Amino acid sequence: MSASLQEAEQEVCRLTEQVEEKEAELRRLREDLQAARSSFSSLQAEWEEFRHQTEERERERERERERERERERDAQITAQEPLPQPDGLNSCPAKVGVCDLQGEVESLTMQLQEAEVCVCEQNGVVAIGDLDQLQNTNKELEQQLGEKNKTIKQLQQRLAELKRTLQKELKLKPDSDSDNRDKLQEARPERPSDRPSAEAPVPALAATPAPGSAQGLSPAMHSSLTRVTNSSDLMDTREINFEYLKHVVLKFMSSRETEAYQLIRAVSVLLHFTREEEDMLKQTLEYKMSWFGSKPTPRGIVRPSISGAPSGWS
Repeated sequence: MSASLQEAEQEVCRLTEQVEEKEAELRRLREDLQAARSSFSSLQAEWEEFRHQTEERERERERERERERERERDAQITAQEPLPQPDGLNSCPAKVGVCDLQGEVESLTMQLQEAEVCVCEQNGVVAIGDLDQLQNTNKELEQQLGEKNKTIKQLQQRLAELKRTLQKELKLKPDSDSDNRDKLQEARPERPSDRPSAEAPVPALAATPAPGSAQGLSPAMHSSLTRVTNSSDLMDTREINFEYLKHVVLKFMSSRETEAYQLIRAVSVLLHFTREEEDMLKQTLEYKMSWFGSKPTPRGIVRPSISGAPSGWS
């Protein structure tokens, strides 16, 4: 009993340490999750700001392209109109210069647009990648947090069960020890070896002849005294057996299944159980100790055979 109590106390201490470690790890995970959420919020705000800036730049580029198209149309209209030229001057070099300038403007505009598009795409990819990574990290932390909460709940339930078991053991141990001491003290004075026997006066009476008699006690009186002595010894034996039976039954009923299983033989002998009744008791305890066993069904009427000795012992 003391060994089982020590093992239960050690198990309670170990589970308490595990619960404390899990709670510390849970606090750390919560802090990491909070930090990840704050970082995610800040990155999301930065991404929104960058998106607004990108849209504003896109609108600005659209306005710039519109102005450029207007200038091109004006230049084309101006080029198509005939210019007054003095006699003897050739207008071909002027037209060639205007065309060259328009080509340079278009090439520079295209290069500017390509550069801005590349920069916007690169920044957008980086921001979206960071956002996806933060979302995945957030999900992983929340999943770990849920698993740790489940583990802590299971450990707390197991710790509560062990505490209840330990309290029951501590309550049962003093009561059983005191009952055993009381029963032993009550049983000791009733033993034939510890108290004076009723046969002690017989030799004295036989040695002292009665008045008027030459041989002392008669055979009838001697046999009557012997029967009284035998009946007294039988009553003492029955009382001792009853005390022992009561002690065994109380121990059997207050013990756990594994300890009660070892007392089946003693209870069967004291109560004169038959083989079927003893097997029925064993099967019932095995059913209580097992997880997936089937409850045994009694064969007929189970009643103790108190009329005689047990039959069919092996």
